[in-house]
Amino acid sequence: MAGGRGSGQVVLVLLLAGVTAATPFVEEPTNGSAVLGAEAELRCAVRGGGAVQWARGGLLLGALPGPAHPRYRLAGDPRRGQHHLHIRGVTLEDDDAFECQVGEGNGTEPRASRPALLTVLVPPGPPQLELPPGAELPWVGGAEVEVRCHAPNARPAPRLTLTLGGVPLPDVSTRVVEGSHPKLSSSEATVRLTVSSHAHGQRLVCAAANEAGAAPAEAGVTLEVLFPPGPPVIEGLESPHVRAGDTLRLVCVVHGGNPPPSLHWDKSGQPLAGPWVREGPPGVSRSHVTLTVTPEDDGAELRCSVGGVASAGGVAKSGGVASTSVTLSVTYPPAEVTITGTPTVAENGTLTLTCTSAPSNPPVQLRWWLGGRELAVIDSARTWGEGRGSVTSSNVTVVGRRQDHGRPLVCEAVGPGLGTRSASVVLSVTRPPQALWLEAPPPNATFRVGTRLRLSCHARGGHPSPRLTWTKDGRGVKEGPQVTGGGSVVTRELTVTVTPGDNGATYRCQAGGGAATPNRGNAPPPPSVSTRLGVLFPPLSVAITATPPEPRPGQPLVLTCLAGPARPTPTLRWLRHGRTVPGEPLPPAPGPFGGVTAGSRLRLLVALEELGQSVTCEATSDPLGVAVSAGHRLLLRHAPQFGVGEGTLVVAREHGGAQLPLGVSAHPPVEGCAWSRAGHALRPEGSPRLRLLGGGALAIGNVTRGDAGTYRVRCHNAEGAASTHLRLVVQYPPAIVRVPDPVVVDEGGEGQLLCEAEGSPLPPGSLRWGRLVEQDLGAQGLPAGLTPEGGLPVGRLRVSGARRELGGPYECRVDTGVPPPARAIVRLIVRYGPELEAESGAEPVPVLVPDRADTAQLRCRAQGVPGVQLHWEHRGHALRPDEARFQEHQWREGPWTSSLLTVANISQDRARLRHQFHRLNWDQYKNRHRYQYHNWDQSQDWDEAQNRTLGTFVCVAQNPLGTVRRRLRLQLADRPDPPHDLWVSGVTPTSLSLAWTPGFDGGLPQSFLLSARGPGAPPPPAAILAPGPTLTLGGLRPATPYDVTVRARNARGDSAGVAVRGVTSELPPDSPPVGEEPAPPPTGFAVPPALAGGLGALGGATLLLPAAILGGVLWRRHFRGGAKEGEGTPPNYYGDAPQNMEMSSTASWVTPSDPHPWVGELHPYEDVAAWGGYEEVPPPEPPVTHQGELV
Repeated sequence: MAGGRGSGQVVLVLLLAGVTAATPFVEEPTNGSAVLGAEAELRCAVRGGGAVQWARGGLLLGALPGPAHPRYRLAGDPRRGQHHLHIRGVTLEDDDAFECQVGEGNGTEPRASRPALLTVLVPPGPPQLELPPGAELPWVGGAEVEVRCHAPNARPAPRLTLTLGGVPLPDVSTRVVEGSHPKLSSSEATVRLTVSSHAHGQRLVCAAANEAGAAPAEAGVTLEVLFPPGPPVIEGLESPHVRAGDTLRLVCVVHGGNPPPSLHWDKSGQPLAGPWVREGPPGVSRSHVTLTVTPEDDGAELRCSVGGVASAGGVAKSGGVASTSVTLSVTYPPAEVTITGTPTVAENGTLTLTCTSAPSNPPVQLRWWLGGRELAVIDSARTWGEGRGSVTSSNVTVVGRRQDHGRPLVCEAVGPGLGTRSASVVLSVTRPPQALWLEAPPPNATFRVGTRLRLSCHARGGHPSPRLTWTKDGRGVKEGPQVTGGGSVVTRELTVTVTPGDNGATYRCQAGGGAATPNRGNAPPPPSVSTRLGVLFPPLSVAITATPPEPRPGQPLVLTCLAGPARPTPTLRWLRHGRTVPGEPLPPAPGPFGGVTAGSRLRLLVALEELGQSVTCEATSDPLGVAVSAGHRLLLRHAPQFGVGEGTLVVAREHGGAQLPLGVSAHPPVEGCAWSRAGHALRPEGSPRLRLLGGGALAIGNVTRGDAGTYRVRCHNAEGAASTHLRLVVQYPPAIVRVPDPVVVDEGGEGQLLCEAEGSPLPPGSLRWGRLVEQDLGAQGLPAGLTPEGGLPVGRLRVSGARRELGGPYECRVDTGVPPPARAIVRLIVRYGPELEAESGAEPVPVLVPDRADTAQLRCRAQGVPGVQLHWEHRGHALRPDEARFQEHQWREGPWTSSLLTVANISQDRARLRHQFHRLNWDQYKNRHRYQYHNWDQSQDWDEAQNRTLGTFVCVAQNPLGTVRRRLRLQLADRPDPPHDLWVSGVTPTSLSLAWTPGFDGGLPQSFLLSARGPGAPPPPAAILAPGPTLTLGGLRPATPYDVTVRARNARGDSAGVAVRGVTSELPPDSPPVGEEPAPPPTGFAVPPALAGGLGALGGATLLLPAAILGGVLWRRHFRGGAKEGEGTPPNYYGDAPQNMEMSSTASWVTPSDPHPWVGELHPYEDVAAWGGYEEVPPPEPPVTHQGELV
């Protein structure tokens, strides 16, 4: 079996080892192997056309592929006898023996090939490295660790290899164990490792491989080994002996270590700043430090420590921390040389000074020099300084000689290799002044206290210039500046304000040896001068003592007064109630400052009424004119006394605080006060609202109405007890507790509004009535007919002769001065029956529908109290809510109720009325001849079924007091339709007779506006109004065409116009010219009456015959044009091209000027207007007569 081309398939090629002539097999399957999941092929080729089957493990596989073996199929060319078994996705199930069997078909048993074993190879999976418990990374260097590698489930058993850093490990033991499947095996390998630092960072790998041919599977881990670093080494220091001022640059170096070590510097235990870095693959750690050597570094230990890792190799260790150190030895001179002592000496006196060097290494030697000569040293000593180094000290004594004054005194320090250090001072030799004196009052002079004195001290000579100082009884005082005058004289003044302490005090001026000249050795004391003062002063204090200190009323009291010290002795007196009271004098006693203390005693019997009064002791110094006094307030022991009277009234606001004051006084103080109310004790302790105040007062927080009442209190002390009572009144805002609302009164009747209030207090006049104005709800005065009555707590507002305008809200307001005021609103309702809003004109009230509108609205408004209910009736029945044609909207505005009724589908009624109009128009004329037409009577008030209205609606207003109705007639108010069938009904030489059929009048009375254009018509065209459908225009020119336009007009407006052209006839030959009257008949010709009657009848018949014939023709033409619209020449309804209807001039038409009006009289009722009577008629409708003539 080998792999397929490019697909990783493995195909087993079974070659026939040998074929005899008797075997049917050309090629038999052979043993082979395949990798799990790949493809395999067992080859079999036979001779002839026998049937071939495959068997596995002795069992036939059946037809392939099949449901039992979907992965098996036959490959090759069956025509050549090739029946290869191809296996897809090889599994362990396929690891078996396969046979190719062929049946020859002649009744013999099938022949089987030799068995071929198919071995399934399974590559090992990724191996697993296993460490024993507690051996997790990182490992510690030197430890021994057992590592185990396990590769499961492979065929054949996997071979395991363990390597470290790519080098195979020795002494690896392996074993093979059964896998998870009987045909699979697992391998284990074990090795023991001794961990060293060299293994750190190397990779430990376990590889597993077998004959499956795949690349070895590996599992590995990178080792992390903990191992200590090498010992630290300090570089950069050649010798520990250094000089102060040197700069040391040191490096601490450590090799190796995992984790990398941390390096730390310290000097004598104090950390030094020094960063450390790790460099190079070998893992070298370095830490640098720079140090400037100072004298303090002498003996200092510089140490480099490796933090946290024990070091080996004999290097010093401290607490498990490897370190190395070096101790410095610093050479340095003394930083300074100091001379102590004051270089000032009195002449011939002695002076001792001390010289001391700072620490140095090595020690130094001290030498003294004065004016170039070396002085002998009294003694010298050496001591160790603080830390390290030697300190050298030396003393010298100098005698004050005048010639050494101003010379330098030098102390010099010398040491090997250190150079020299020195210090010096200037020697000063002093001499006393030659003279010293005072300018001051004579000794024991006497002054009043407060007197200002100036004392002056003068000195002459001396070296240095003497320093003058003042003292008082040996103590320094504040003095003025020292002033140097001429002749080496210096002066210092002292200003003294005399006090009692100056009595007998000595002021001394001393001349010292300069600002820093002490008295040393055996030098004489400095010279000085002094003076003594005497002072007169009043008593510095006056004090009164009482025996006993706190008497009871009626008990004797002794007061003792002591005044002093004073100089001279003061005079004492007692004052009581502003009057002098005699006392008992006491002998005087000496006091401070050389003064005297005087005393006096006063004996009294005091009463309780004198509690708190004062007794005064006054001490007077007559020479000074000064009096000093002190008072004693009489303090008596007594039982409690109250500062408030019995029944004191306390007023508090509700929810506020109240304090019941006592003003209790007692001595000793009150020990306690007990409060009670209504016989029940009050316990302020623990109460959230009650609290005792100082003096026994009771504080009440969040006062309520229930706190009002009488409070009793009893206070006691060691002398007795007392009690009193107080009354608490709690004020709270007013509240209205009863206010009937609303109050209903019939118009003209009587009633009252009531308001009951409570509150504290309720003073008279605090309840007021007012009327509210709707705009701002502010209260106003009361109108006539309303009278306030009653007072508090119940107030009344009397209503007399109630009028409807009195109805509305009224305010009851109670303002007692305790905010907030209370208010309540009472509604007064004055009842009256329904009333409809006034309308002009009589009922039914006409309501016109807007022009061409499809809806109309009827409005109704009524008032009444109680509120009015409105509804609508039509044709005697109330409108139902479910009638879709009618929609009502109703609302209220104060006492008024409004209703808006919307009537829809007006176009339906418009069509009905238009049809009704045309039907009535036809009924009027269809049975009459045209000469019988009458003008329309536009003033008829037809029945609803016959008139031009949409119906009468009734608005019904109701309330409990009655019902009223109003009829409203809904009427169309459209512009009229244009007239139609306009034609010229007759012509004469001077006139045109016109006739037309009126169009729908739109629901309003209509008239007709005629205008003509022609040679005789002045521009603009003349116009005339006609009430009916006929008109004769006279005064025209013969044989002249005229264009006549007719429009319908009503109160809503004009319709479109229709036009017709008419031509007047020519004049007969015997007619007089236009404008001349015909000749009258001859006079004197008489006809008998009978003959006249006969002739008249005969002539009438003769004349009527042709007129009837002509009228019939014209009527037929008119009927045909109106009844059969569209046939022949259509009637002109809307002002199309004018109809040119010319009449023969031979027709018998009359004009207003015809002398024979009875001849040809076809229109006895037509309006006839002369041309000259026309005038311009602009809209709106002009005033006309009933017959249509212009007024």
